Amino acid sequence: MKNNKGFSLVELIIVIAIMAILVGVMAPQLIKYIEKTNVSSDTQLASTVQTAITTAVMDPEVVKATDTTATMTSLSGGTTADAVAGASNTLGYAVSEILGTTTPSAGLKSNGHGPISVIVSSNKVTVWLPGTDSTGSKHSDTNTIAVY
Repeated sequence: MKNNKGFSLVELIIVIAIMAILVGVMAPQLIKYIEKTNVSSDTQLASTVQTAITTAVMDPEVVKATDTTATMTSLSGGTTADAVAGASNTLGYAVSEILGTTTPSAGLKSNGHGPISVIVSSNKVTVWLPGTDSTGSKHSDTNTIAVY
């Protein structure tokens, strides 16, 4: 009798084939899960932007500033969060100080995302993420993050 030590080539090929099948089945699910977490992260970032803008707009020093009225009027037509945080005015400085950055859209992670969009009116701040699902097909009107 021979002492067989180890596995035969056929046994190794069968094990490798089974592992390849498992990877083939699990990889698409993992990719979907990763994209879902990225979209969730982007949504949280947009919520943080909304909170920062709301906080800045409610600050008495920002409200009293001479350039705030013109800035608020320009924001009522819509813009990006980067434009708000990077603006060279009292509101822009307040928002960037709260966020800690002048380019919040740089933190977006999901596929097909657009910049964080913002509309500010006298009584609400609307923030949304255009194109944030795994196919990049969400529309801005169906993806409103927060309103106060």
